[in-house]
Amino acid sequence: MAFRTLIAAALLLFPIGPAVAQTDREGLEQDYTPSPALWRLADEDTTIYLFGTIHLLPEGFRWRSAQFDRIVRQADALVLESNDEDAEATVEQYASKIDSVQASRRPTSDRLSATARQRWEQLITASGQDFYTVDQMPLAMAMLGMGGTADERELSRREFGVETVLIEEFEESGRPILSIENNGAVMLSLMRIDETALIAELERGLTHPTNWRAALNDNEPQPDWALEHNWARGIVDPQFSMGSGKVGIALDRVLLARRNEAWGRWLRRRLAEPGTILVAVGAGHFEGQRSLHYFLDRHGLRAERIN
Repeated sequence: MAFRTLIAAALLLFPIGPAVAQTDREGLEQDYTPSPALWRLADEDTTIYLFGTIHLLPEGFRWRSAQFDRIVRQADALVLESNDEDAEATVEQYASKIDSVQASRRPTSDRLSATARQRWEQLITASGQDFYTVDQMPLAMAMLGMGGTADERELSRREFGVETVLIEEFEESGRPILSIENNGAVMLSLMRIDETALIAELERGLTHPTNWRAALNDNEPQPDWALEHNWARGIVDPQFSMGSGKVGIALDRVLLARRNEAWGRWLRRRLAEPGTILVAVGAGHFEGQRSLHYFLDRHGLRAERIN
């Protein structure tokens, strides 16, 4: 039931993650020079810079360094998890399968006891979201979105996020923006997570008095900017995960391990093409025990930390 953990992890991983319901700028002051982690993967004629991003940021939050700006100028292309055009096309490609999975899914509330069902509705309502919409979602996706919805009161927004800023710069200079993965396939794999254990864990959390109180507290907006500051300082967490519960373990497998493994193969192939590219993907992919670095090592490749 560590909803706050899931929300924070979503910011570091998946570009469809929630906005953060933070409305207080207290604690945003930066008394340091930003230097988020950067790595270089290279051979004789290819240089790939790897940069971990946060998809949503508050306006004015500083994260760029002179070194990073040089890399942006040098790069022939930008590689994201998925650019808008590819994301739309691949989701459309998988639309029939996605619709089929969704159509066959029983609403979460139908699989909960009366007490848990009532509290599930209360939890969703408290997050500011529509109960019917969230109740219909695959549970893993619903948990990722439990942080609230974006509106003018929230400080962390996509328009200030790393990808949005970089997209504008590369578009202005006419350089290509590529995708490292198939967004539709990722969404389908997220929807296909076996929910049996997840529903049971949700039931236990909603009916256990202590866990239920913790869930309500986790769902309340917290003006805590530690994640953003640690990222901007270049701190990498080797123990990063989506949580220890069934939901967290399932998301770790689908959103971290599977994607990182596929990206490791993509990067190995890309080294066969000459040039310089900047790969900017969620910072969480460079953290934890099944990070992108782990899968690069399995291919005999080493990305060197350069800051």
